[in-house]
Order: sequence, then C-alpha cells, then structure tokens
Amino acid sequence: MTVRRDNEQTRAFLASVEFDLDPELRIENPAPALALAEWNRLRGDRAMPAPADIDALDLPRQLLPHLLLMDIEHEPVLRYRWRLIGTHTTAALGRDMTGRYWDEIYDDRGLAMLARGPQWVLRHRRPVRVLGAATYADKDHVRSESVDLPLSNDGTTVHRILIATVYRTG
Repeated sequence: MTVRRDNEQTRAFLASVEFDLDPELRIENPAPALALAEWNRLRGDRAMPAPADIDALDLPRQLLPHLLLMDIEHEPVLRYRWRLIGTHTTAALGRDMTGRYWDEIYDDRGLAMLARGPQWVLRHRRPVRVLGAATYADKDHVRSESVDLPLSNDGTTVHRILIATVYRTG
C-alpha cells in the first residue's frame, strides 16, 4: 500500500491537536446533542442502530452539515475511512477528505490522536463526546465538540461511526 501524507500545513495542524474524551456525554452544542437524540431514537432498545437505519432524508436538516460518517474495516487490519464529511467540517478545515483512508491522509501522530474517539467507541460500543483544540494556520485556535456514535450491522461489532461536530475558531 502506498501511503500519501498530507501537506506541511495539515501536518502542523495535526501536531497541535489535542483531544479530550468525555464518556459522560456532557454535550454543550445543539448539533451533537441532536445527533445523540436521533441515535437514541433510531436504536430503540438495541445497543446500537444499524448503518441502514441512518437515512439523511429522515434526519433533521440542521444536523446534516455537521455530520461525518466513517467506515471501520476490521480485516485484515483495522482501518478507518471517511465515507461522508459534512459541509460544516469541510468549510472549517478548508478541505474535503471524503472517501479517503486515514492512514493515507494523516501521519502517525495525527492518526493516533484522531483515533482516540473511534478507538474508545470500538472498545466500549457506546457514544463518547470528543473535545478538540488545535492551532490551524491563519484560523487562530480551532475548537471542536463532537459526539462519536457507533453503528452496527450485527448489534455487537461497530461497523461505522456517525459523528456530529461543531467547530469554532478564535
């Protein structure tokens, strides 16, 4: 596999990223809170909803720009791939990495830092709130609040993670 790394600006951004995990889900922003409510509605009495339960036409329209969807490939090795990246994220970060594998985009430190939320979700099979802070080129300080929501085809293995994110600069 040929690994392509991002440019220097992206590497500098990722070098400054720090994430804190909040399993208590003390969500402050409306988009992640709404995504968690929708996830709970869709799962019903199951541990996790299935990827097939997610239909963009049935989700609140104000949520859509904040959504990201990542595929989890478990075999032959664990890999993450951006299936969908909402316009709020692409505008905040100035790029769209839809369809790309994380190990083709991020260096080892960036990959390890970004994977903290998904790894927690894979281990615990329940949502986690992720708070991020980073310095990004001319964007001052970027802060984010996300909720990572597991999706499962079989009720046990996490096959995708639905993420709702809000970015703020300043």
